[in-house]
Amino acid sequence: MAKEIQILSKSEKDTIHIARTIAPLFHAGDLIVLSGDLGAGKTHFVKGFTEGYHSKDLVTSPTFSIANFYRTNQFDILHIDLYRITTIEEFLDLGLTDYFDQSVVLVEWGTKFADCFEDYMLISLASKKYNERLITFAGNGGKYESIIEHINEKSLQDRSRLLVNSFTKK
Repeated sequence: MAKEIQILSKSEKDTIHIARTIAPLFHAGDLIVLSGDLGAGKTHFVKGFTEGYHSKDLVTSPTFSIANFYRTNQFDILHIDLYRITTIEEFLDLGLTDYFDQSVVLVEWGTKFADCFEDYMLISLASKKYNERLITFAGNGGKYESIIEHINEKSLQDRSRLLVNSFTKK
């Protein structure tokens, strides 16, 4: 059974702040799959995440380049967009999995190839009102349960962002 937590983001700035705050919980070898419709804020989340590691690199959507690397003092952050990739073979032929052990990897539209990932954190962004987003963090694999517990602790420190203050078992 997976643990999950949901946090309500009230703006783009809020989404960036949430990502910046949780970024230090992740390390090289960690995989984050980002889910959400077009315009849900996945790339803004990545922007905040890279800021959490003090990267000076410009974050842009890799929809056409497929992948971008952002440098930090500790490791690279690999940002992949699989929107235009249609088969698992096409994804594997890119050779990007060679960098998974040495980078924190954030994959937009990665749920369509989730079967090829062992453990990952699924972060879903769902549009609510005008600029609000419901951000759901769910671990797929035991490795991420402690991260979800830390996210819960951090969100308890700022209860205005916490929407669900308990773990939901799936």
